[in-house]
Amino acid sequence: MSALRTERLLNLIIALLDTRWGRTKDFLRRNIPQYKDLSSQETFERTFERDKADLRDLGIPISATSGDTAFEDDTANTVYRIAKEAYRMPPVRFTGEEAAVLSLASRLWQQASLGSAAARAVRKLQGRGVVPETDSIIGIEPRIRTAEPAFDAVFKAVAQHRTIEFSYLAASTGQQQRRTVQPWGIGEKYGHWYLAGYDLDRRDERTFRLSRMVSAVHLRDETFERPGHFDVQESLARLDTLTAEETAVLHVRPSAAHSLRLRAGTAAAAGSSDWDEIRFEYTDTEVMADEIASYGPLVQVMAPEQLRAAVVRRLTGVVQASAQPVPAISFPEPEKDRKTKTTSIDRLQRLLDMVPYLLDTPGADLAGTAAGFGVSEQQLVKDLELLFVCGLPGHGPEDLIDATWDDGVIDVRNADELSEPVHFSIEEACALIVGLQTLATVPGAGSADALESALAKITAAAGDSGQLKAAVKADITPHIEATTIDVIHGAVAARQRLRLSYVVPHRDEVTERVIEPFRLFSADDRWYVEAWCLRAEAVRNFRLDRIRTIEQTGESATGRRPAETEFPSSLFTPGEDDVQITVVMNQRALWVAEHYNADRTALLDDGTTAARFRVGTTSWLPQLTARAGGDVRVVEPQPVAAQCQQWAEQALAYYDGGTAPAGNRA
Repeated sequence: MSALRTERLLNLIIALLDTRWGRTKDFLRRNIPQYKDLSSQETFERTFERDKADLRDLGIPISATSGDTAFEDDTANTVYRIAKEAYRMPPVRFTGEEAAVLSLASRLWQQASLGSAAARAVRKLQGRGVVPETDSIIGIEPRIRTAEPAFDAVFKAVAQHRTIEFSYLAASTGQQQRRTVQPWGIGEKYGHWYLAGYDLDRRDERTFRLSRMVSAVHLRDETFERPGHFDVQESLARLDTLTAEETAVLHVRPSAAHSLRLRAGTAAAAGSSDWDEIRFEYTDTEVMADEIASYGPLVQVMAPEQLRAAVVRRLTGVVQASAQPVPAISFPEPEKDRKTKTTSIDRLQRLLDMVPYLLDTPGADLAGTAAGFGVSEQQLVKDLELLFVCGLPGHGPEDLIDATWDDGVIDVRNADELSEPVHFSIEEACALIVGLQTLATVPGAGSADALESALAKITAAAGDSGQLKAAVKADITPHIEATTIDVIHGAVAARQRLRLSYVVPHRDEVTERVIEPFRLFSADDRWYVEAWCLRAEAVRNFRLDRIRTIEQTGESATGRRPAETEFPSSLFTPGEDDVQITVVMNQRALWVAEHYNADRTALLDDGTTAARFRVGTTSWLPQLTARAGGDVRVVEPQPVAAQCQQWAEQALAYYDGGTAPAGNRA
């Protein structure tokens, strides 16, 4: 982290805010110490252009005009300024209910890449007197997941209207192709993020799943104009029409494949003494094949042939991967006291948020302020020391910001230019706007009126930064019967017990549970109820689409609460009897390391990645590897690796001895 760069950018902002007519580059070179110390005019020119770009990326607009109308083309006469009305967030007020949905909307991104932007947006609103109502919406915590490695680069390209290049694994052929695309929008659907844009090679609008981007995304310099009529939600809705609805005909072992039976809904028909027959409708062959393959030898696809072939392809992929030599794996030791890297831009944003807060909160406590901004007291003192050497051009004693922190009490003065919260950046505006739009589709996440009015106010306050309203969308709507959510909501509010009939996939059985629900939450596009389970005598998470029946018991909850009241960082709780597992993943399956909280990862010589994590039981790992179709391979312990291979081989034996078409998984 470069304190010098942060100091230079902060001084540049103050200099360009403290002028009505503008400052020339010559003035800035002579009056900002960090520019004055540069070795040459050429170095200054490069640094100044880079600084302007950095500030524009933060949503801080720098205008450039001619200082002498007689010489419009004379760059020496060009003056630069930051208009106060464009820099500062406009006045905005929210009701208590609107503040509550805003707080919930910002927390949607808590575990995603836009989480820091959402946190900054809330801090700016606090600078305008908006106090988050964190406890007024009880019992629901939705989350938006953005684990795809390409998300940040694609989002940046959408926001900046920049053409991108990437290698893409086509679902239809399994082949990699280089694509050049104008990214119009990015949206979440079916648990995946998609890019919608104009394919320059095919000269038509196309949709790309981010998880199938198998190279780094390269942002080109050229820009484009997004069509005014474009809405990413409408674009993704067309995915539903790309594939006709099909009927799956499956043979399943008696008392097995309960999740598939739940999907079928009706009673299974007797196929033979060894198999039952079930049928249900589906649209996405690849998604459906994932689930069916996970059941291995317990399920056979009888029709259609395309679904059957997709399942065989996954099972064959497991067997082929298992036949490969086990690579040499060496996990590096974790860095002691590893700290999250903070850039000079991160620090600048923190200071721009912190100064209005401190000016509006005389006598702020050092420890409390550090906690509020997510830094240590030591780092906060360093920030205050940096403020102390920044100020108006000239940098005489009377020009500098006055910052003291005697006896743990902070006092900041002479910082009028930075006294107002900065206008929302594109990322900050997007985080709140998309969060509010997403909440509008989630039952129980605030009233429709509060969501609509809060969205209107945020969009107006965002100004040009609200341009992504139609270009970024997330759909995390629970795809279950509304009555299930209503029953759970009612039980949470009334502190009542519920009785469930619940499918446990890794044991492939139906269990009866009595629970005391705490809240609903989403993770990885799935919805769960967090509850005290009387059978387990512990806190458990129950996936809503695995609940077969649910009813009130008429009994009051005992008041048990989880020891950890924050949103669960993982669905998997470590235990003393856990087994240590090592897997090897290709690029399409890197999500496994994050999803299962790997404590070690290592990039291998062949481009794959090894991960080590702990599990309470290994019985579900054959299901995971079959679903992944060779993208994930268990290598340790060896008996578990053998079980995964045997699971796939036994299943293939039912498909004409495994002679159906094989190949890379799409």
